[in-house]
Amino acid sequence: MKAIHVLSTRPTTNFYVSRADGSPYRQEDFEVLTTVLSALEWRRHNGVIRLYTDAAGRDFYDRLKLLDLWDGGVDTELLESASRAINCGVFWSFGKIVALRQEEAPCCVMDIDLVVWAGIQQLVTAEVMSLHEESLGFAAYVGRDRLVAPPGFDWSGLDWSVTPCSAALLLFADNTFKNAYADRALSFMEGNPVRSEPGGALPTHPIFAEQRLLPMCAKACGVRIGSFLRDFTGVELWSGRKNTTFTHLWNAKTLLHNNPEKRRDLCARYARRVRQDYPDVAEALARSWLLREHFRAADELPHV
Repeated sequence: MKAIHVLSTRPTTNFYVSRADGSPYRQEDFEVLTTVLSALEWRRHNGVIRLYTDAAGRDFYDRLKLLDLWDGGVDTELLESASRAINCGVFWSFGKIVALRQEEAPCCVMDIDLVVWAGIQQLVTAEVMSLHEESLGFAAYVGRDRLVAPPGFDWSGLDWSVTPCSAALLLFADNTFKNAYADRALSFMEGNPVRSEPGGALPTHPIFAEQRLLPMCAKACGVRIGSFLRDFTGVELWSGRKNTTFTHLWNAKTLLHNNPEKRRDLCARYARRVRQDYPDVAEALARSWLLREHFRAADELPHV
């Protein structure tokens, strides 16, 4: 099963951290370790993985000697040539849709903060799969009257009662629906005049494009979306079995960013996992200024 990671460095702000315009791209230590395990565990259990990024993203990973993580290769041309008419200050995840449109199905698009610890082929129950469903009651899911769209965007056929779904992991079995959804999402983002979310509100526009428009398009096309997990808590697989397959940092990144103790604990545990299962990768990472202290801490953890 083929997957893609996507990293665009054009956005300077995400939901938990910002950097100044023109400043060098960087990631935090827990982000790098999660990305490493995300790529390696996918290869171990599921198949090939490719990275779509830009020149700055490639340079960042190259400095850490990590480009070989992606056995499907590293593509920088696509995102470097992506439309500048998309405001990445609002649509900070635009690169995922651009890359999804380019990649041939069957394929998965997976966030770099998601680790899949086991094979998932046996969990696939539909031609499109998402990590989990979400509640329409979440504040980020707003009505059409609160969304700004570019002139001529096609609102027809969209059912606003359908259940949103998480885009942290998406699987598409064929190109027809994948491309139809991606084209419609790109048409919502490209030329969209919204400059920022009003009053510092939740990121309603990128979440609409990724997590609400997808199931709306699926219903309009008669396509069923399945879920890997029972719900957003991540406790159970859809089958009802305990979830030991998926770890998604998502909102925990805010906690890790602000809590040094939690951050050190996670990084040490992830460093130990890399050391145990991927010693060649660990050797390179342990020499980096960003991660060396976590590999030293990992060596001191009690054996379990």
